[in-house]
Amino acid sequence: SLRRQRQMCIRDRINAVQTILANTSSKGTTLDQVNAALDELNHYADLTIYNFTEMTRNIGTFTAAGVDLDTSVSAIKGIANLAAVSGSTSQQASTAMYQLSQALASGTVKLQDWNSVVNAGMGGQVFQDALKETARVHGIAIDSMIKKEGSFRETLSKGWLTSSILTETLQKFTGDLNEETLKSCLLYTSD
Repeated sequence: SLRRQRQMCIRDRINAVQTILANTSSKGTTLDQVNAALDELNHYADLTIYNFTEMTRNIGTFTAAGVDLDTSVSAIKGIANLAAVSGSTSQQASTAMYQLSQALASGTVKLQDWNSVVNAGMGGQVFQDALKETARVHGIAIDSMIKKEGSFRETLSKGWLTSSILTETLQKFTGDLNEETLKSCLLYTSD
């Protein structure tokens, strides 16, 4: 029923606020900032196939991994946009968000983390190229590594794909798609 859905949405939001505040208040995050971040994700969810519950659960996971609130919001939106471009479903995006939050907590994306991203349909050329571009900006000789190791995947054992490279790359995906493009991409992924 509609009443039950509203109650669940309110419960999810309260749980998210508590989780996020528990993980970010030591960095000075306020209740107003958390509510503003959740409002932003709620608006974003209205434009996409990603429901608010998935987003609140995942932002809680990101902040629990030590990622600050603003970066978490950007990362969640970036993953969702990447999923839209890749043709992944909301469940696949949610799985990738969870796995990447675990990688952020550990400090680097390892092969098993990357395999989860690939299995979610999001580890293709678009994401790889964006990650390589960020690596180059930071002076990482990724092209030489790929040549030496034989593939993008094999370079991950070198530990170059750090939390900061990942979050910076995901933030690039937050502004790449306007509302019209998002809606057109997502029409094909909502099956």
